[in-house]
Amino acid sequence: EAIEQAIGDDGQVLDSASPTLARLRHEVRVAFNRLQERLQSMIHSSTLAAALQEPIITVRNGRYVIPVKASHRREVRGLVHDQSGSGATLYIEPLAIVELNNRWRELQSAEAEEVQRILGTLSEQVGGTVSAIVSTVNTLATLDLAFALARYAIATRSTAPEIVDWRPNDPPSPEPPLRLIRARHPLLPPDKVVPIDLWLGGTFSILLITGPNTGGKTVALKTTGLLALMAQAGMQIPADQPSRLPVFQYIFADIGDEQSIEQSLSTFSSHMANIIRVLQTLTEAQSLPSAPADQALFDDRRPAALVLFDELGAGTDPVEGSALARAIIGRLLELGVLAVATTHYPELKAFAYATPGVENASVEFDIETLAPTYRLSIGVPGRSNALAIAARLGLDPALIEQARSFIDRNEAQVEDLLAGIQRERAAAAEELRRAEELRADAEKYRDRLAAEQQAFAAEREVALA
Repeated sequence: EAIEQAIGDDGQVLDSASPTLARLRHEVRVAFNRLQERLQSMIHSSTLAAALQEPIITVRNGRYVIPVKASHRREVRGLVHDQSGSGATLYIEPLAIVELNNRWRELQSAEAEEVQRILGTLSEQVGGTVSAIVSTVNTLATLDLAFALARYAIATRSTAPEIVDWRPNDPPSPEPPLRLIRARHPLLPPDKVVPIDLWLGGTFSILLITGPNTGGKTVALKTTGLLALMAQAGMQIPADQPSRLPVFQYIFADIGDEQSIEQSLSTFSSHMANIIRVLQTLTEAQSLPSAPADQALFDDRRPAALVLFDELGAGTDPVEGSALARAIIGRLLELGVLAVATTHYPELKAFAYATPGVENASVEFDIETLAPTYRLSIGVPGRSNALAIAARLGLDPALIEQARSFIDRNEAQVEDLLAGIQRERAAAAEELRRAEELRADAEKYRDRLAAEQQAFAAEREVALA
């Protein structure tokens, strides 16, 4: 109440803050009016008309003055406070208004002192309740954050994920610790983003995504990392239930091209520098001393970590790049982390297929429209579409066949096998959809028949009664 009585909406101290302030401000206005009246009479006086440069009132050094011609200096008795750049005009405070100016300034000073006294008193009162004020502000901030999170969750159609306790040393579980159902990138338009299903843990801990450029590999990578961070920040995530996520001690991401002219880093060098830091950090974390009892959540020699690598081993010779990628994936397996990596190297498809704990995945590509579908398929490696795209665009079939003859027979058979698997998966998905529709129809007929039977039984009982 004291603040509302003393401080206005614009932050200025009101006259009602104290009787003394109200009196001083009234006297300031009276003194100012008297000063202005006296100055107005002087500049419109015929006696000084010839001496004035122009009939105006101005301020110099906080004092009201009038502009006087330098040649008529002696006609106006007063104090010179300033002069023009040319020296033709002097700004003089006439002796007749010196006392009025002094009185006005004195009252202004007294008013300022009273304002400071009032603010000091209010500050002391506020200081006496600082604990309650801080607690209230913190509570309001907490509520504001909760409402903001709720509004964002509604806007992005988010749900609350299940948070699970997972460590690399835990025995394998049939239910993966990280499962995202119809997950969507939170920064992409909701009406355009294609949801993905992704899981890690259980039968495999590393997912290797292959597929065409601009097909959605990096988006899947970023979606996984962003949703993991959102969940650990207490936010709901743009995914359907029952999605689940563990609490990670580390989340690492090496995404994008970070060439540096200043540091003489190429694409390969910049990626490799980041990967080295990630591996060193994870290795050193295993040698840390045990955590205190109150920090048991992170008391593990193999910390729970999520690693995201984009275009693993890219930017160098394909043979050496793929060899490095396989070695890095092997080290990540040893460290027990959950990881998602994208790549173009075909050798890694076979490596993922033959290595326990590593699983292939791919982003689909529509040959008919020559456009990616952005759908993620786990369990099927991505296949090269270069020849199919070239044929679709109208390249001479003879050249297509000649190019196909240059491909190793085993690789060609693998590509044909992948194409067949993808066709079979699409057909199986369509059959599953039709089966779900038939099941839904059967359930509706069953429910309707049950309702009719109950109605018939009721009518029969009424008739027999």
